[in-house]
Amino acid sequence: MHTDEEALSRLAHAFGSPLTAIQGAARMLALLRQEASPDERHLLEIIERNCQRLSGEVERLLAAARVEENVLQILFPLGEEAGEPAAESRPGEGGVPPREPNGRPLILVVDDDPAVREMLAHTLEQAGYAVLAASDATSAVDLARQCHPALITLDLAMPGVDGRRLLPVFKEDPAIKEIPVLVVSALASGGHLSIPGAVGALSKPVHREVLLRAVSDILHPPTETAPRRGKILLVDDEEDTRRPLAVDLNERGYAVFELGEGSATLEAVRYWEPDLVLLDLRLPDADGMEILRTLKEDWRTCQTAVILLSAEHRPEEKARAFQFLADDYVTKPYSFVELVARIEAVLRRREAEFSTSPSTRLPGNVAIERALRQRLASGGPLAVCYADLDNFKAYNDVYGFLRGDGVIHQTARVLVEAVRELGNPDDFVGHVGGDDFVVLTTPDRAEPICRRVVEEFEQVIPLYYDAEARARGYIETLDRQGRPARFPLMSITLVIVTNEQRTLQHPGQVADIAAELKRKAKTIPGSVVFRDRRADPDAPNACPERR
Repeated sequence: MHTDEEALSRLAHAFGSPLTAIQGAARMLALLRQEASPDERHLLEIIERNCQRLSGEVERLLAAARVEENVLQILFPLGEEAGEPAAESRPGEGGVPPREPNGRPLILVVDDDPAVREMLAHTLEQAGYAVLAASDATSAVDLARQCHPALITLDLAMPGVDGRRLLPVFKEDPAIKEIPVLVVSALASGGHLSIPGAVGALSKPVHREVLLRAVSDILHPPTETAPRRGKILLVDDEEDTRRPLAVDLNERGYAVFELGEGSATLEAVRYWEPDLVLLDLRLPDADGMEILRTLKEDWRTCQTAVILLSAEHRPEEKARAFQFLADDYVTKPYSFVELVARIEAVLRRREAEFSTSPSTRLPGNVAIERALRQRLASGGPLAVCYADLDNFKAYNDVYGFLRGDGVIHQTARVLVEAVRELGNPDDFVGHVGGDDFVVLTTPDRAEPICRRVVEEFEQVIPLYYDAEARARGYIETLDRQGRPARFPLMSITLVIVTNEQRTLQHPGQVADIAAELKRKAKTIPGSVVFRDRRADPDAPNACPERR
């Protein structure tokens, strides 16, 4: 049987050894990572500081511990009046904070993860912003109402009332509904996540430069006196090279986002949606060729033009870049006049080739056909979903093309969100043109995606009509023959073509099958999901689902 002292010694060792090991590992990492980024250094500081705090708490527990009859007892009073140090907190957590002096923009960070909360706050404070922090919905709403911050960053996955349910609370309160909300969440990993009420979404872990650019654009939107020629993301770790080029491009009318970290490129492209990326091939934190490959393989970013900048002159390296679908390759040192000419040529070519919709920014016809041919050639399970709006022309005639463009944009968001939530990671969404869209997925995911699209579309589309039309359930305008007619509120028709019961060989065959299905589906009033089952002798020709 151990003595009391031996038992307490074993307890101290059980708690203390892991903490000592963690602290030692953090210190070793700090020594080994001499070129660690500011975010990495700050994370190591968080580990070290919290290990020290936990060590102090362990010492207090051990000081109050007693062993009596082989039973460990820990008795000590709780609360600050008993000597307990106040929990470390950021101004604004757990109380009513004063408004920040000196005119600094005030940002409320809402996240239940203390490490993420501290990282975001540290990054924002270093950039000159004042920061409040909240770890739950109740304190977040209270702080927003009391302090009226200039911006709120919001995590989606929180216990209790999560961010998705909290966002409408912010947006429906007259006192705070005008405060912009930027989502910062791991649930935004699928790319630019469209969430009603949010000004944008960034995925965790968020890169410092991308976060600060997003915050700056929200709080200080550029006041352009003339339209920009295009948006360019410039990725180069050498500031002496990057800065002069950015200044020159700005003077020529381009909006430029500078990025010194290659690892943040994909996130920046998804959030900022540039027209072109100027990408240095040799980056200390990432492989430029691998970044290029990732951008071109992701349907969300494949339409973005990429010009590689490199000191490498070898033909083999250039050939590899073009195999990965680089749009151009410029060797250093380069002539600025020539680089600008190449930028303009690439942007003209991409606009003509892909016909990317300026409102949806989804891949166009050429990219759709390329993706479909690749999937047909692979021979894997394939479902092609065609989406088409009903009564869209009548809506455009009554409300105008600008309102109609908003409907197209909303439809694109509904499709992308349904695919992100219910589809496969490599599923594809394309915009054929007008009110026609295509989704490439697998047969098992097709109907759930289409049903979600119908559900979300029918919830949101009445909002695009005025109150009288919503109440009547129709609008009045001329039909294609020039006769007065009534048109119901817009609905959506989705037809699904699969290779489950038939062999699909080329895009034209798929388009013909879809056109035949669509003609039949259009005879059914309202939104409908219509699936190809023609080759299945035990099933009807199609399985419509009315909504």
